[in-house]
Amino acid sequence: MEEMLELKQCLLNHKYEQALLIVEELEEMGRQDKINNLESFFVILLIDLIKIQVENKVTRSWKASIANSLIAIQKRNKLGKKSNYINQDEWLQHILDCQVEALLAASKEIFEGIDYQQLKKIINFEEITKICNELLAYTYTLDKQEIIEIINQKFPFEY
Repeated sequence: MEEMLELKQCLLNHKYEQALLIVEELEEMGRQDKINNLESFFVILLIDLIKIQVENKVTRSWKASIANSLIAIQKRNKLGKKSNYINQDEWLQHILDCQVEALLAASKEIFEGIDYQQLKKIINFEEITKICNELLAYTYTLDKQEIIEIINQKFPFEY
C-alpha cells in the first residue's frame, strides 16, 4: 500500500522516472508472490515423489496430490497466453531451492516419521529431479485430463 501512495505522489509531482521505478518494483513483488505460490504446490509435488521413492509404493491420495499439484502449477504459471512465470527450462533452480523444505516435510510423513539426515542419505534426488522435470513438462503441453491420465499411467496403484 505504501508503494501505491508513493507512486501516486510521484505522478502528481510529475516525477515519472521515479514512478517507473516504483512500477517496476511493484511488478517484481507481484511476480515473486506468484512464484512463491507456485513453489508451495511444487513442494507438495516433491514431497509426494519423495514418499513414493522411499516407501516404494503409491497410494491413491499421493497420486491425487501429484495431479492436483501439477494442475495448480499449470493454472497459476500462466502469464498471458504465451508466457509463464516459470519457464520450462527454469525449474531446476526451484527444485534446488525447495529441496530442503520438501525433505523436512516428507521426513514427518515417511514411515510415520524419519530423521531428516537419514532421509537425505537414502533419497536419490537426481531421480526425483528427473521425474519432477518430466511431470512439470506436461503442464506446458497437456490439458488437465491428459495430466491425470499420465499420472495414472506413470504411477499405477500399488497399495
